Amino acid sequence: MAYNPTKKSIILVILLSTATLLITLGVFLPTINYIKKTAKESYELRKFLEQKYEQSLRAHVSRKRLAEIKATIADFYPFLFKSGDELKLITYLENLALKHNLAQSIAGSNLDKISNNLISISLNLNGGYNDVLKYLNELETSDYFMNMEQLQISPVFPRGSDLPSGASLDLNLSLYVNQ
Repeated sequence: MAYNPTKKSIILVILLSTATLLITLGVFLPTINYIKKTAKESYELRKFLEQKYEQSLRAHVSRKRLAEIKATIADFYPFLFKSGDELKLITYLENLALKHNLAQSIAGSNLDKISNNLISISLNLNGGYNDVLKYLNELETSDYFMNMEQLQISPVFPRGSDLPSGASLDLNLSLYVNQ
């Protein structure tokens, strides 16, 4: 079959168009897909790096705040009881009782076995009512950070009298221990 030149030209154009289409589909489409994939990975990497940057900024701020907190805490160390100063504490409490004319006895404590960084002391004091109040006032304004867990003031009546002659103070204290 002989083809006339017009049909040959049309077949040639169709073959060239098909070849161009195959080349486009075979080369350009995978390249375009690869570019899209790379763009998506770049976007995800940028998001990840931005998150890491934000975390590093927060970490920097946290470290700065930590330094400020440590500086502030240093001001409180003189008010915390230090492990090993048990005798100093007992001497302070006894001298305070003597200063206010009170008879003091330690009913119980965990000075020998400190647990949870907390010391508990139970005191019994006897003396004049005003002296007991002065003792409490000075105890509250002492350098130690003390927590008064329980406080009970009772009048002391002498035998055969309806008038109190003094007061009895039962006091449970706790102190935070800096080890």
